[in-house]
Amino acid sequence: MTQPMAFCWDDRGRLWVAENKDYESRGHGFSSAGDSRILILEDTNGDGVADSRKVFMEGLAFPAAIAVGFDGLYVGAPPNLLFVPNKNDKADMEKIEILLTGWGIRDRHETLNSLHWGPDGWLYGLQGFATPSKIRKPTGDSKLYYHNDPFPEDLLEADGVDINGGVWRYHPTKDRFEVVAHGFSNPWGIDYDAKGQLFMTACVIPHLWHVVPGGIYHRQGGQHFNPYVYEDIKTIANHSHRSAHGGARIYQSDAFPKVEQGKIFMANIHEHSVLSDVLEPRGSGFVGKHGDDFMLANNAQWVGFSMEIGPDGALYALDWHDADICGKEVLNSETGRIFRIAAEKSLAKDFEGRYSDLDKMSEKQLIDLQTNPSDWHSRRARGILQKRAAKEKLQANTVAGLKDLFNKNKNQDWRLRAMWTLHITGNFSDTELVQALSDKDPHIRAWAIQLLCEDLNPSAEAMAKFKTMAKNDDSAVVRLYLAAALQRLGTNDPWEIATLLLQHAEDEKDNNLPKLIWFGIEPLMAKNPDKFLEMAAKSKIPLVTQYMARRAVDADEMEKLVATIGKNGEHAEWLLAGMLSGMEGRADLQTPPNWKSTAAKMQSSEGKKKNLSIQISELFGDTEATQRAFATLKNKNTPIDQRKRALQTLSAQQRNELIKELPLLLQDAGLRLEAIRSVGAFDNEALGKLLIENYSKYSPQEKAEVINVLSSRPRYGGMLTKEIKEKRIPKNEVPANVARQLLRVVGSGFIEVWGPIEQVPSDAAAYAKYRGMLAGNSLASADLIRGKTLFQRSCGSCHKMYGEGGEMGPDLTGSNRTDVDYILMNVLEPSAEIQDAYKMVVINTRDGRTYSGNVIAENQRQLTLRIVGQDPVIINKSTIQSREITDVSMMPPGLFENLSEREIVDLMAYLKSNKAVN
Repeated sequence: MTQPMAFCWDDRGRLWVAENKDYESRGHGFSSAGDSRILILEDTNGDGVADSRKVFMEGLAFPAAIAVGFDGLYVGAPPNLLFVPNKNDKADMEKIEILLTGWGIRDRHETLNSLHWGPDGWLYGLQGFATPSKIRKPTGDSKLYYHNDPFPEDLLEADGVDINGGVWRYHPTKDRFEVVAHGFSNPWGIDYDAKGQLFMTACVIPHLWHVVPGGIYHRQGGQHFNPYVYEDIKTIANHSHRSAHGGARIYQSDAFPKVEQGKIFMANIHEHSVLSDVLEPRGSGFVGKHGDDFMLANNAQWVGFSMEIGPDGALYALDWHDADICGKEVLNSETGRIFRIAAEKSLAKDFEGRYSDLDKMSEKQLIDLQTNPSDWHSRRARGILQKRAAKEKLQANTVAGLKDLFNKNKNQDWRLRAMWTLHITGNFSDTELVQALSDKDPHIRAWAIQLLCEDLNPSAEAMAKFKTMAKNDDSAVVRLYLAAALQRLGTNDPWEIATLLLQHAEDEKDNNLPKLIWFGIEPLMAKNPDKFLEMAAKSKIPLVTQYMARRAVDADEMEKLVATIGKNGEHAEWLLAGMLSGMEGRADLQTPPNWKSTAAKMQSSEGKKKNLSIQISELFGDTEATQRAFATLKNKNTPIDQRKRALQTLSAQQRNELIKELPLLLQDAGLRLEAIRSVGAFDNEALGKLLIENYSKYSPQEKAEVINVLSSRPRYGGMLTKEIKEKRIPKNEVPANVARQLLRVVGSGFIEVWGPIEQVPSDAAAYAKYRGMLAGNSLASADLIRGKTLFQRSCGSCHKMYGEGGEMGPDLTGSNRTDVDYILMNVLEPSAEIQDAYKMVVINTRDGRTYSGNVIAENQRQLTLRIVGQDPVIINKSTIQSREITDVSMMPPGLFENLSEREIVDLMAYLKSNKAVN
């Protein structure tokens, strides 16, 4: 097969494969090939090898995801999600339905993928962060796309549901689309365990995720749609592999040894392997521990990214198989394969019907499969019953049999299977679901919550029970589902449930609950600020309380927040911390009239409340607070962290009195780094000269900060340029990203000193030059320690490798860095293929400073800019004079230009290293 991008099973145990021959590279290709196909592969004699191949469909452009169901095939072929009826193993072309449209292909790696039926009867799918999409129902101009059809350019101009990274789902009979969770990077592979918990694998960022409906998760880059997320949910993995994982499948069959049961298996393209992790319950969620390096391919072109578990209990891996494992281009277009990984001595039982066509089974036989150790069979059987129920009612004894299984069986996992089957066939009433809220099993209770909220209108009886459960249920899993339900209550009142959930102090450290509660209650601020702050004062979960106070600042409800703090309740400290967090970067705040009396009350106490109120007063800039900050700064007996904070506050306010203090502070080793940063707040020639005069005496970290500060203003930039020209500051101590900023700050005259910046050689001769340096045994004698030092200086401010480095760009641990040409392309042509999240944004402020970076958060009043080698900077929008989104990457060209051949060899050797270097 060729260029296989997706595969799935049907009810007869046949494999369907989408051959996407239209894929050319991450940034190119949509319909040029014209011969993409969907195949049906079958093993007719049971020897484990496919000996029958049928072409179900040919010519549809860019088939990226498939799932068999409802007597047809669901096909993700951007911009559309299609349903293609199956007519004797041929696509019924006259009856194809466009169910949804709006998926983009900006990055062909990261369009819709991994279609998979959920336990609730919805079709789940994934979407990468670098490909913005707007999902909607088709209109009159929607169409199917075939050979040489252009991709629609106005895709994002229509109304629709935004998604640019996340999990989504579509209901086949209700014809509804929803985003399940936002975030991630390039997720590929989603599955659920015996309890119906969703798990997903991803590339670049940490590889393993427990997905909760309504969750907002760590992103590889860019911003969340909601500017008030504040912090997203993190990975459950407690370890890392080289990144780029796909194909998550949880083993729930009977062929492998018991030790493999419940493990999550995944393909890893950079390690050319299949790995497994152990999912260990913890609180409301899980921790993912490393299981096995299960199987290593014997071919470096093995590119596994999708997996399945088959009716025989074996693992199946889809191998794209190409020398370019990152898909920059297709080098081997005729080499796709599917591998079966089976136990040498299978423990699978050859029960009746194991290899039969399940669609021909009776309803009684399909019910019996709900207690089968092969989850493949129970899942396919549920799908068949869902399909039959959509056409006509199930037999009465079928429903009775399922209810008997749910009500009487002692195996809780089988009871869940019965529950899901009853729901997706329309045979579990709301009354029965409300009764299930009192079940002894927490996962039954949890699923009853989710199913009652599926249509966004839980009954009054359900709401009453939800409130009781929010107060009294001792299961963190149940409380998690209640937190998720806060976003699905429709016109029902969420306040009481939310308030009760916030009383569970035991959930303070949970990986999911505080943030999921926050995502559910954040919109309430706009509806009723007074009630919102009343709820905040009662909260026993510190993180949520702080976020609520911060949200009040962002909503300009400072006076009401201060009034709440002034009541000096049990958790005033948490409210103060949130207030302080919300004030950072805000230069437009007015002191609320009730702050002075509240501050006095807080400062009459000892401890954190006093310190927090002092810091808030300093940010408001009142005279007493400013005098106190200067006193703290000058007092060498004051703890250094307090002196640093005072310096940061005075710098942010650009207090002119600070200028005369900075020369002395620059001599204080404990404050020097912060004092250097403070120089950037002022356009003062004497301070600039002071930094230059003492440059040679500073530590490497201090020198780097001096370079950053001197590149932030035209006056300072001119002074730094002169030092570079006179070779008093070596060029190799000025990072390429700083040189690029100096070009903007100083002007074209900087090129006369530095040389070309944006137009460094990247032609065939340049590639040949560096390939020659790195050929033969040149890397064998490289100094890895020196290479790591060079990495830290040249790359580490933006990129992580083996857990060390910055977060500006992608983590390089899992990149295709063993390929010299891959590294050269990214070094010589970093803007050749650039995702929106990594485009450089240049901001000029009214006080003359220039910032270059990526916007990682933004609301109506301020934005947060991630800057190379520095902490994120919060900029008040009222101070911005100009803002430019460029078409170039934050990574500048010319990384190698100021390195010697020996340094390039050492750096490349370190980049290619397969383990951490210490």
